[in-house]
Amino acid sequence: MGGFALHDADKSFLRVLDEPTLEELAKKGEIEWPTITKKEIQDRSKADIFSKGVVLLQTTWFIIQCVSRFATKLTVTELEVVTLAFAVLNGITYWLWWDKPSDVRCAVPVYLKSADQLPNSELGSKENSDPESKVSKARRQRDTSTSPSTKEDGFFACRRNSFRHRRNEHGLIPTILYTLLWAPIKVIFGPLWVMMGQDSTEIPDDDITRVPTFYSPSLEADKEVLGLTPSLWTMVGVIVLFGAIHFIPWGFTFPTATERWLWRVSAILITGGPLLTMLPIIVHESVSELNLIMKIILRFSGTFMAFTLIPAYIVSRIVLLILPLILLHNLPSKAFLELKWSEFFPHI
Repeated sequence: MGGFALHDADKSFLRVLDEPTLEELAKKGEIEWPTITKKEIQDRSKADIFSKGVVLLQTTWFIIQCVSRFATKLTVTELEVVTLAFAVLNGITYWLWWDKPSDVRCAVPVYLKSADQLPNSELGSKENSDPESKVSKARRQRDTSTSPSTKEDGFFACRRNSFRHRRNEHGLIPTILYTLLWAPIKVIFGPLWVMMGQDSTEIPDDDITRVPTFYSPSLEADKEVLGLTPSLWTMVGVIVLFGAIHFIPWGFTFPTATERWLWRVSAILITGGPLLTMLPIIVHESVSELNLIMKIILRFSGTFMAFTLIPAYIVSRIVLLILPLILLHNLPSKAFLELKWSEFFPHI
């Protein structure tokens, strides 16, 4: 989560640490191990058990109401079904992130040892001899980031966000195009691209001050099963569960056939789309021997499904957000009836 930051012996910031890098530096004896306790980590969580419990209580109460309406054969609207799907997703998220710190502003500093503290009094000879090591890269980026940008740095490598600076360096038209077109696209789709690619397992070199939005480190304990790690299997399972809830209105009465089939097709796409996208990867990793033709077919089919099903998934999600609101104009009479909770409990 970016909670540990590497510093030089002179306390100058170098980069945010991920778990493998921290472990590697510790094994080499090149860092002073940070002194932090479990209580101190929990203290960085601004959302305590009470606030989380209130949210979960509200979510659970809504789910109970939906189940009770089904049990008493009262109408459950499409909007309530969509909200139910988000409620289940919210519950899973809170369960997975119950102990996750939030809104961490100050990272725990981890200091590199000075020359006289290193084993055998070596000045990190192995690290210094390898210009591509993460520590060397961090030092080089820190030194170059303080110097003025040049045109050779490239337009997109410019770390300053000042419109005036970009205009002076690259001209007015490129700066306007970047500000209006590329910058919004990068903000919206950049994290999604990182999540889908291999970059999600590493902290990118172009921004060593934070971890990516969808950062997912590759750990030794995260063993692959049929080509997918447990975290990816969990993600796919949650996505399928979220989509499957949208099948509840399959037999509902819709005002028109168009609205009914829009709902059904969208529910199928958001449920089956992620599975179909992962299918070529599963086949590629689970089959031990594949000839060249089969590998090409699997890669082509995987790319084709990704570029077709992902846009279809996005459109389907938009449909399933707008359509429930449109359907509110024609609700059956039982949708306006309230539950009589006294019928569920023995009373005099």
